[in-house]
Amino acid sequence: MKEAPSSVEGKDLVYIKSLSLKTTTGFDSWARLKPQPVTLSLYLKTSVALAGSTDHLTYSIHYGHVCEAVTKTVESSEFRTLEHLAEEVSKLALGDELHGEWVQVIVEKPRTLLRADAAGINIVRRKDGARETEDRVFVKSLRVVTIIGIHPWERKEGQTVVLNLTLHKPINTGPGGVEQGLAFDPHYDYRKVVKVVTEHVEKSTYKTVEALATAVARVACTKCEIEKVTVSVEKPSALTFAKGAGVEVTRHRAFFDLVEGLGLESQQTLSEASSGDEGASTVRHRAFIALGSNMGDRFRWIRDAVKELDRRGLKVQRTSSLYESEPMYVLEQPEFLNGVCEIETILPPMDLLRELKDIEGIMGRKKTIEKGPRNIDLDILLYDGLVMDSEELTIPHKLMLEREFVLRPLCDIAPNLAHPLTSTSFRAHLQSLPPSTTAHHPPLRTFAPLSPSIPPLDPLNPNRKTLLMAVLNLTPDSFSDGGRHSIDSDYIVSTVQSFINAGADIIDIGGQSTRPGAADVGKEEELRRVIPAVRTIREAGITIPISVDTYRAEVAEQAIEAGADIINDISAGVYDEKILSIAAFTGAPIVLTHTRGTPKTMNSLAKYKDVISEVGEELEARLDEALAKGVRRWQIVLDPGLGFAKGMQDNLEIIRRLEVLRRREKLKGLPWLLGPSRKRFVGTITGVTDPLKRGWGTAGAVAGCIAGGADIVRVHDIEEMSKVIAMADSIWRNKVTT
Repeated sequence: MKEAPSSVEGKDLVYIKSLSLKTTTGFDSWARLKPQPVTLSLYLKTSVALAGSTDHLTYSIHYGHVCEAVTKTVESSEFRTLEHLAEEVSKLALGDELHGEWVQVIVEKPRTLLRADAAGINIVRRKDGARETEDRVFVKSLRVVTIIGIHPWERKEGQTVVLNLTLHKPINTGPGGVEQGLAFDPHYDYRKVVKVVTEHVEKSTYKTVEALATAVARVACTKCEIEKVTVSVEKPSALTFAKGAGVEVTRHRAFFDLVEGLGLESQQTLSEASSGDEGASTVRHRAFIALGSNMGDRFRWIRDAVKELDRRGLKVQRTSSLYESEPMYVLEQPEFLNGVCEIETILPPMDLLRELKDIEGIMGRKKTIEKGPRNIDLDILLYDGLVMDSEELTIPHKLMLEREFVLRPLCDIAPNLAHPLTSTSFRAHLQSLPPSTTAHHPPLRTFAPLSPSIPPLDPLNPNRKTLLMAVLNLTPDSFSDGGRHSIDSDYIVSTVQSFINAGADIIDIGGQSTRPGAADVGKEEELRRVIPAVRTIREAGITIPISVDTYRAEVAEQAIEAGADIINDISAGVYDEKILSIAAFTGAPIVLTHTRGTPKTMNSLAKYKDVISEVGEELEARLDEALAKGVRRWQIVLDPGLGFAKGMQDNLEIIRRLEVLRRREKLKGLPWLLGPSRKRFVGTITGVTDPLKRGWGTAGAVAGCIAGGADIVRVHDIEEMSKVIAMADSIWRNKVTT
């Protein structure tokens, strides 16, 4: 662990190192404060340029004055914890007496542990209150005797290993993001952590220091609930002519994110489960299944396989996005469609394997050559934290770390999960793969199907085509085209055909105005407007994808039955949570739009400190809710909700920084729809009050949306905006339409 800062980092330093003091801090066995020695180090960032050129100490921080002030404060006060002591010293250093701007305080208690040199805390504080890094509780040179080593003579008796531990404390913030005062967290009590770690190490018989360091990190994170820990393990006797040799690792608790309640003690339960022990049959296990197909209707095979998993009680918790990939190993075969799903099961591993093979069988898979073409392929990637290797089954899957088409979808749903053998997150493994940029190793392509009548969306493809969603409002009170469209059948057909001829890729039909302040027309009226229109379009033989703009579950359900393809819900399932279940049941793609409140109240809720972060977080919450209701990730399209609970500057910031939203970890790879057409912010900026005349401003906004990464734009002026899309795609997507 690097304890001290350096002037190389850009600021000069004035420091006091290892100042020995006597103070009253901490508890003894009878819960009394007691006097004891502490060692204090301070590092203050400043500039000594003027003092260095004039040779006058008044232009620097006088370390003698610092020492005097710190000594007086520490030795004349009582401190309940080391955290309390470090905080008070930092306040002194940054106060009016010493005029510090930045300080690092390291407090050590020597001989506070029988088998360690010292323990303490390391904090950094700034005068402006901003936090640069987490506080760190540390234990220095903890000596433990254990069996460790790969050689036969090392297995005969224990030897001393030296452990250094750093417990990284998460920054503690309260309401509004305001940092709370530095407080003692019992999870970071170094005495308790050392006790748990020591007991584990003394009982262990690891062959490698790598395994021992990982195990110590696992114990600290899972048993002691430490969020992040750095562990150094050193063998003083490892090399004849060296003081020591060892390994250092840093791990987050998420690396050991096993099924809830599954601790280190349950490895025996996992072992029993793998052998089919009946006593383990009620234990719920977490498994990850790879999904693959490269024959026939690949999407249908994968979709139906996931449904069959659910039908058999292998409860699907989450699914990844789908990805197209070139074949590996056997190259002369069609491209694969790949994904991953997480399931919950009570089956032991071998029974789960048999169940998956049975599903493949009833779906008609016939294995001809190893790694050859297949209509459906279901493989167990992970099963809790189990490691097993038998003739029939290897867990974790032995080839998964070399396969981007496995790691990328796995990272959609569990990026911080650790590989049981490497204790390294799957995100890190994915990042370590060579880049997919060559003709022999092309990048994966995302596969987000909207309708059988158009190609799937490919949000990660920089050369993708932007789709135009044409607005067909069957409402008398929509903000820009209310009452313009009739529900007469002939009118509907001719209007939709004209939209298609003008360049529409999707028709979005709405029967309830969702403009800010709009009144609710009721379910029956919305059904009366929308359902006949959908049926009319389909009965006319028009196959263009139809989106139904509704937040009502019953309207969505009947529209899908009538022939619609997509649910476009401005509330993302908030106004009627059953709509998510309808999307899950029907398998229809669903647009999750960010908003706050209702159409009547949303304008009053357009208050953000950081609109990009807050919209991202709130969309992630709706995404989680949709996935929990059974909606598959490949069904989801996101919409940041331009004009919905947004002020003018909020809308502009979203368009300007859409790429930041697209790169958020949980949202990466999902398609985005934006609807800037004729919105109030366009009129405000251009000075056009009539929504019907906001075409020029809309054109600029549409181009900005495409530059930021939109996959679909929802517009009213079809012919004009199709030309804007063609131009913008040619500039930013390198896709020239001829």
